[in-house]
Amino acid sequence: MATYEYSDELILNARRNLETLEAQSHSSEVVQQELQQSIYDDVVTIFEVPVFFQDWKILQDRASIRMPSDFIARTEEEIASVYVLGTKPQSVYSNGYLSFMIALNWTNNLISNDNIHDFTQFASRAIERVGPQCRILNTEKLHRPDCNLSILQFLAQTLDSVNMNVMFFASVEGRLLIGSITFNQKDAS
Repeated sequence: MATYEYSDELILNARRNLETLEAQSHSSEVVQQELQQSIYDDVVTIFEVPVFFQDWKILQDRASIRMPSDFIARTEEEIASVYVLGTKPQSVYSNGYLSFMIALNWTNNLISNDNIHDFTQFASRAIERVGPQCRILNTEKLHRPDCNLSILQFLAQTLDSVNMNVMFFASVEGRLLIGSITFNQKDAS
């Protein structure tokens, strides 16, 4: 019996130590330092984890996106297990230790580069209607010569947490690209 108590005590101590380390890595001082970084820096730390970013070719080399160099494309089975409701994205990228993922869906919906900003208003209304537990936080329109970009930030209630979603929209070869970066709200700063 003493062996079990000793093992239980070790497990509890390890759990407390892990919680302490996690609290330190999420401290306001650490977060403020990390907010000064850019994905164009040689190394970025995310909650004190060093991360290297690189440009990735996507959509059969039609576009590129900057994301962690060790992200991997998830299988269809992995995507289906995460997106059990609604439309599944065509591609999802993540790794095993960062608490965010990037999802992409290049739709067959036709939209011009000039009209991409108008789509954000439609998407915002649709998200609020479809997801009654969704709250729009911010929208942003970026004007670019070759590819305008719209960004929509919102919170969404899941079965076990509240997720922060940074959704972006672009026109690639006249078709709508919908991308999203999703992570737990507690990790947002």
